[in-house]
Amino acid sequence: MGDIFIEEISLGQEVCGVFALRSAKLLPFRNSPGHYLAAVLGDKTGQVEGRAWESGPEIYQNCRTGDIVRVQGLATEYNDRVQIQIAAMTACRDSEIEPERFIPSSNLDSDTALLKLDSLLQSITDPHLNKLLSAIFTDQDFLPVFLAAPAARRNHHATTGGLAEHSLGVAVAAKKIAGAYPGLDRDLLIAGALLHDIGKVKEYSLGTDISFTDEGRLLGHIVLGMQLLDRYVGLLPGFPDHLKLKLTHMIVSHHGQYEWQSPKRPKFIEATILHHLDMIDTAVDMFSSAVESREDTEEHWSGWVRALDRQVFCK
Repeated sequence: MGDIFIEEISLGQEVCGVFALRSAKLLPFRNSPGHYLAAVLGDKTGQVEGRAWESGPEIYQNCRTGDIVRVQGLATEYNDRVQIQIAAMTACRDSEIEPERFIPSSNLDSDTALLKLDSLLQSITDPHLNKLLSAIFTDQDFLPVFLAAPAARRNHHATTGGLAEHSLGVAVAAKKIAGAYPGLDRDLLIAGALLHDIGKVKEYSLGTDISFTDEGRLLGHIVLGMQLLDRYVGLLPGFPDHLKLKLTHMIVSHHGQYEWQSPKRPKFIEATILHHLDMIDTAVDMFSSAVESREDTEEHWSGWVRALDRQVFCK
């Protein structure tokens, strides 16, 4: 696959690379018969417009929006922006798709995530919760998917590895806040933090973008998380019913409000704290991303952040 990323393209450069075809339209020439292709190409570093003036109809017949395409062309300028003059474009086979080329990666690499996860598991002293978490996070059918999964399609932790980064962030915060309030069930809070979003391993799929699975659209990660918890608890004879009930409630109520698609509001203190920690970790990522993604790093304000409904002060 091509090595060049969109952020590396400069004017006058011969472009040979692999991109996601974000959109493709056939448009008529203004002053002559025929049509040209107007395309938007993307990868994890951004997107760029492209034009195929001579072979637009042929490319349009063979390449569809959502395809991964090999592109050859020349980087030109239009309206003060880089635009690729496309000489050739062909669709790639599914086997050539590498999601990490098109979807940003978490700042937390998998090795560090595993170390944090192992430390948290070793801190759990409740034998039933320890066995449950060990069964889940040593399952080689589950763990690699968990480490690669995103936490969302947009807005927060929408990266490969975003689910692990978010879940571990909430769990580490849970461990710390439990030390400030001695009456809390520390192990339950940490376990709930690690498990609250596990349904997202089945809610999303990775390709050229983060997409919903059929299960994700029809059921959502809360129901899928309940199903996963039920399956793993079923592997542990004698697991206490009251612990299963509390963990299930923490999954069900972690969105906190009915209008946020939470089937139940939190009904005990650990569930309430989990909801707020979930919100805090989400906000930290959204504000941090707004600061980091601004084009001018000297600018004191970000652009408008739709998910936050505001600009973010960056100084």
